[in-house]
Amino acid sequence: MRATRKQIAWAWILFAVVFAALLITATFTDLQVSQILTKGTLPDGSYLAKGIFGVTLECLGCTAPYLMGGIALELFFIYILRFAKSKGVKIILGIVLQIADFATWYAVALDTLNYNVRHYGLEGGKPMFMKTELIFVAALLVFLTALAANSFSDESIKRVPNLCYATALAIALSSIVVTLLKEPFGRPRFRAMNYAGDFSYYSRWYVLNHQPDKEWMKEFFSSTDACKSFPSGHTQSAAMIFCIVMLKDMFAWTSKKKNALLWIVSIVWTGAVALSRIMVGAHFFSDVLAGGTIGFLSVMLAREILVYKGYNCKTLLGKQ
Repeated sequence: MRATRKQIAWAWILFAVVFAALLITATFTDLQVSQILTKGTLPDGSYLAKGIFGVTLECLGCTAPYLMGGIALELFFIYILRFAKSKGVKIILGIVLQIADFATWYAVALDTLNYNVRHYGLEGGKPMFMKTELIFVAALLVFLTALAANSFSDESIKRVPNLCYATALAIALSSIVVTLLKEPFGRPRFRAMNYAGDFSYYSRWYVLNHQPDKEWMKEFFSSTDACKSFPSGHTQSAAMIFCIVMLKDMFAWTSKKKNALLWIVSIVWTGAVALSRIMVGAHFFSDVLAGGTIGFLSVMLAREILVYKGYNCKTLLGKQ
């Protein structure tokens, strides 16, 4: 059942009010919130935090785009196998999709490994055998997602292409926006100032500092990544989990409990990653708010364009 004009309007009004309230709060409390949440997790003079919660989610926070991408690729693979008329197309596209899916799962496993290596100071001795094992992990994940996707009905699989395109668009759009914003804003990270022992570099999110010289950043802050605080890329990546909301569209679920569960899982995961980014000193409150919002809006925009075909916009404008 599609939403009415009144429901759509109230949903966006509520979103705008909550976002504005949070942004105003974050603008005036960023530094204080970070000081409170990093206590006990980020020692004075340190760049990397030690807290289990923060470190774990720093290692896992960027997995959502890979997860959504891997699932989308496997669903598209099943779609091709079932509905492509040409045998040649099935073979060629099938191979391409399986290779792409394997690369996606391998990338997420390697990315997680690299974050762990960085946090635990193992850069000088990365165990190569672990990378070899990641190949088997990726292959297993490809097999399991294919097995799960193949259990879906033809009716559900027919809706796969638009969901896959929407997922790809959301990931690409949100990543590009965050990447383009980081350099002109050039906001110093809390942990960079903590390492330098100098918080005079602190600035509010709307101040354009521009990225300083990388060598200077490395010399003063210990990292060339020191002035990329706004917006939060990890939180934007975590917000890609909102793509699971489109499962409702794929399966045409009418169950309010199932649909609510999809939203709850998405909000909790994104919120947990956002909290962890503040706790490790990587970002401020306003950074994670902006990153999560960019990710969420990208998913909703992609869904509106490719799944709903502009239904909500047309309804809101009274053209439906």
